Amino acid sequence: MSAPLPVSPPAPAQDAESPGTAAPLLECRGIVKRFGPVTANSGVDLAVHAGQIVAILGENGAGKSTLMSIIAGRYRPDEGELLLDGQPVHFSSPAQALQRGIGMVYQRFMLVGPLTVAENILLAADAARAGRGTPRHTIATVSARIRELADRYGLHVDPQARVRDLSMGERQRVEILKLLVQEARVLIFDEPTAVLAQPEVEGLFSVFRKLRADGRGILFITHKLEEVLGAADRIAILRRGRIVAQTEPDKINNKLELARLMVGRELVLRVDKPPVPLGEKVFEARNLCGAGFSDISFAVRRGEIFSIVGVAGNGQEQLACVVAGVAQAHGGSVRFLGEEYSPLQWVQRILHPAATGTAVAYVPEDRHHVGSIAGMGLRENFFLTRRQDAGEGPWLDTARMERETRQAIARFGIVTHNAETPAGSLSGGNLQKLLLAREMARNPALFIAEQPTQGLDIKATEDVWAAMLAQREHSGVLLVTGDLKEALSLSDRIGVMFRGRLLDIIDTQDVERVERIGLLMAGTTTA
Repeated sequence: MSAPLPVSPPAPAQDAESPGTAAPLLECRGIVKRFGPVTANSGVDLAVHAGQIVAILGENGAGKSTLMSIIAGRYRPDEGELLLDGQPVHFSSPAQALQRGIGMVYQRFMLVGPLTVAENILLAADAARAGRGTPRHTIATVSARIRELADRYGLHVDPQARVRDLSMGERQRVEILKLLVQEARVLIFDEPTAVLAQPEVEGLFSVFRKLRADGRGILFITHKLEEVLGAADRIAILRRGRIVAQTEPDKINNKLELARLMVGRELVLRVDKPPVPLGEKVFEARNLCGAGFSDISFAVRRGEIFSIVGVAGNGQEQLACVVAGVAQAHGGSVRFLGEEYSPLQWVQRILHPAATGTAVAYVPEDRHHVGSIAGMGLRENFFLTRRQDAGEGPWLDTARMERETRQAIARFGIVTHNAETPAGSLSGGNLQKLLLAREMARNPALFIAEQPTQGLDIKATEDVWAAMLAQREHSGVLLVTGDLKEALSLSDRIGVMFRGRLLDIIDTQDVERVERIGLLMAGTTTA
């Protein structure tokens, strides 16, 4: 049994150079937040000092995002108080918080795609200017400030570029620049690396270090233990709405101790992948072309997980939509269960599956807006893509819907009050498990999962991986992910995309070729 994780008491006040001598830049005292019968935060005490990076670690549903939203002015606490520079503050909106120097970069960016970088930042700056009495910005002044901040912190982005043309990493830089233009001193990040490739992750943490050196306070939510150990000065661990520990990376013996403290039980951070007999080809793409990709050919067999990996923006998202029938290819063809389909015929085939066991199931990347309807209950969401199973003709068999939803909740360990709970109230991990349960209930021949564990904690990731591995026994599984560790853990074969082309397909048992995947993701085809 490993030794217990060393846990420090809350850090004493500290200055930017040497934490320990000045009042915290920001402090939470006894924060409580309730949503109806659910207590999201229960007596949370937390501090961040000038020149400090604090990681907030915890499972989905632990209360991390709620706490950060309170600090950023999105929610008001029911009890407790916030202190800024030692003085109590009360915010009724994010704009008020930003006026006092606290800003948040959300997991889903708040940018206007058709506008330029400078126009987006100007729009945000003008919206926050009310009440400050500060001079009105212009495109010229904002562009100059962007260039100055970009040079200072390594946030390079063209002020005149359209946001819709930027990569996810570049869009994140725009969000950070929005806050810095408005003189934010405390910057909060919600799962900042969830949409980034590894080189972009390293670039982001370089930005964090430069912001820290400038005396700013950084709070970032993450589930990734490697990031916590590599980037944070201090770690606060939330479980069930409470801070259960605060510590420093150099006091941690290993990741398993940190994971156990986060979830309250022992975790094995590896994948149990029992062998499954390889069956027939269920799906084959033949020279598919579409928006963002061209000349793509690959096959998926029953009994295997075939992964497509690549840095965000290289066409894999558009390819997933075409394979799932959400979008139509421009050229090429598809072969499914032995039948040939043109691009139009394939979309029509998806809309009208011929019989049970012949469906194509799809778990989209955006579980909140594409995969579910937030205001509907779990029961209705569970049958969104299974209308034919919900009753005959125009009539709904509500008893059957209730029974099957409850069975799925129990089988997948979905934490909820009942089947009528709105889907929008679930944590990300529980919502993802609901979508997996729904799509697996369709008994598909091809199961497609796009970024299935993005933003999920260790326990939820473990559950999702186990469900996908089990699905191999019944289906061919197509996994589209930017997480190379996930692909290597689950896959039998991996296809690497770069600039819309499939550069290579690699068997994960071929160790020598697996080592080249990182180079291929960067577009290098020779060692």
